[in-house]
Amino acid sequence: MLFIELSVPKGVFGEAERRDLAGRLTGRRLLSSAHGAPDAVDPGVMDLLDSLSHVVVREEEIWVTGGETPDAARNPWYVVNVTVGMWGKEMSDHLITRVSAELADWQGDPEPRVLVNVIPVPEGGYGVYGRPHRSPDMLRLIEEAKTGSAAPASDGMIVDPLCGATIPLSDAVILERDGQTYGFCCSHCRGHFAKRLKDASVS
Repeated sequence: MLFIELSVPKGVFGEAERRDLAGRLTGRRLLSSAHGAPDAVDPGVMDLLDSLSHVVVREEEIWVTGGETPDAARNPWYVVNVTVGMWGKEMSDHLITRVSAELADWQGDPEPRVLVNVIPVPEGGYGVYGRPHRSPDMLRLIEEAKTGSAAPASDGMIVDPLCGATIPLSDAVILERDGQTYGFCCSHCRGHFAKRLKDASVS
């Protein structure tokens, strides 16, 4: 679901360091909670999303910023392009924060020189398993992957019934139906769940 491209200056980091950097930017790490906090993502859904995520690290031969070639060995720049499925807008804040935090921790610098671009994919522009997948297709895969084995929601939190994400109730997208309140991580999950309820009531 994520394609993460990390560009680093050529010759600054050895192969082991580049592999370590790639390990810091996997889908599992970027989509989970920060600093070892319990995951807010259903384990089965996390396995699916991680299996659809890819990380590449590229060494750039020429690097110019501000009209100059920076001293990469002393204070390197990083550029990270994160291509997301159809949910770039909903995920951009989280991904920028997580990428920056991972690089800060790796470098031991609270403010590493990193530029993060979150690139959304238009509806119908994401292909997997040999065909295009739109939002409903991806949400079906997510729903099928859900294990329901995430920890129960604590006070002030709610579990998205579609994808299993645990989110603050104050941030949830709400659906009231038949006297019951449902909370969702995003409008996509809400819309898919509401359609399923509607289809079930018609049949």
